[in-house]
Amino acid sequence: MKTLLVPSVLSLVLLAACGAPSRPQGVPAEAFFVGKRRDGVFVIVGEPHATGWFLKIYDRKGTLIKEGPFALKGYARGEILPEEVVGWNGTELALADGSRLVPRS
Repeated sequence: MKTLLVPSVLSLVLLAACGAPSRPQGVPAEAFFVGKRRDGVFVIVGEPHATGWFLKIYDRKGTLIKEGPFALKGYARGEILPEEVVGWNGTELALADGSRLVPRS
């Protein structure tokens, strides 16, 4: 019994460390988490806006760090699904197909 308990506890600890953090107060329910637990962000993809989308990006503490229109650089698309967004580098969002959403200047 003890030999099963140790791997189970270890698995739970690893899952908690790798998954998305809990949603901070002030971050809307429709926001999804992007990135690694330690340095990721919560993202809301709004309505399409010309050749991109209106985005809101919150840090892990719930502070709105970026809001506004983002231009799509890459493959044309009609929508952005949460599972397609794979990273945030502090400036732009990376999509799984190599496209990027960059702030419109």
